[in-house]
Amino acid sequence: MTAIDWRKPENRREAFLRFYGFHLKHRTHPGLVYMWLPAIAEAYDLDEEGRAWLTWLNGNTQNPVMSLLLLEAAPRWQDWRAAVAFWNDNFKLLDWDTDRRHQKSKFGEATERWVELHRTVPPSEAWLDAGLIGWDTTWKHATSQPYMGRLSAWSMTEYARILLGAEAIPDAGTFMMPDIKGSMSHRNGALLIGGRESVYWGAEDYADRDRIAEANAVAEGLLTEAAERFGHPDVSRLTLESAFCTYKSWHKPNRRYPNVYTDMAYERLLKAEARFGPRFQLLWDVRAAELPDYLLLERTPEDPGLVALKQNHYLETGEPVMLHREYPDMQSSFNDNVESGAYGLRKDAARWLI
Repeated sequence: MTAIDWRKPENRREAFLRFYGFHLKHRTHPGLVYMWLPAIAEAYDLDEEGRAWLTWLNGNTQNPVMSLLLLEAAPRWQDWRAAVAFWNDNFKLLDWDTDRRHQKSKFGEATERWVELHRTVPPSEAWLDAGLIGWDTTWKHATSQPYMGRLSAWSMTEYARILLGAEAIPDAGTFMMPDIKGSMSHRNGALLIGGRESVYWGAEDYADRDRIAEANAVAEGLLTEAAERFGHPDVSRLTLESAFCTYKSWHKPNRRYPNVYTDMAYERLLKAEARFGPRFQLLWDVRAAELPDYLLLERTPEDPGLVALKQNHYLETGEPVMLHREYPDMQSSFNDNVESGAYGLRKDAARWLI
């Protein structure tokens, strides 16, 4: 196990950068969208209009497993009525991401309005035209989409960038730190990295504009450092904001940890298979092709998975999980126990032992 307590303020910046680099390398950002969305687009031979349609679908679900089902029901955006019919027929079986749960019931109305918006300018052209002008116009376009609030529009812009090209869709021009009615998580994550303690600051706490300026300075500094340190094409404000949110949740009980989105995607696949049958082999195959065995629950039946034991290990010990193969000084007792089989077999392990 590590002799370093990575919770200490003086160690947080390095811990965060290592975690961010880990997710960049393995493309294990929220939803596995950097891994799964391109694979879906390639498997279904989507052209630019198809990719814009998938952008819209995943902007609504924020769950590529569900987006794949909708795309199968309606391979082209002109077939949107078939997607709405599938959503309507299977409403209770479909899982929108938690951040989109309140908009799930609006998918039919939203999609009809979205189609009307693109009667004269096709979806991909609208994105590409906005991207050509720059971030402000891209953001205006994203937030003009039906039932897309600030967080949803931000994520959908990221999906557009993944599917239509980083050269065509610009990175965010700002972290939007002064937008105190928007997400608090990325601000609080940046402040934790900077040495502050609270993970619960809300809008009322940001009346002190110095705190917003401090969070922005930390974030912009990390963006510059990450670009120099990793030289990875996915270093961006879009991915970094998500990393801030995830890192903040390391410091809350029963929440996030490195590689958590790979584990969450595993559970999404199992749930979807239980409801819709074994029709997701593409997504299983992409995981197997892209990730090392030790990051895959289907290859590590002794890993307890998405449970409190794993979620709280860093919070209780100062040892981040899953980073030890990249950084030996981050070896943890959790990883030792997985590798020794100390936790026993996971309940769903039988499937993978056949």
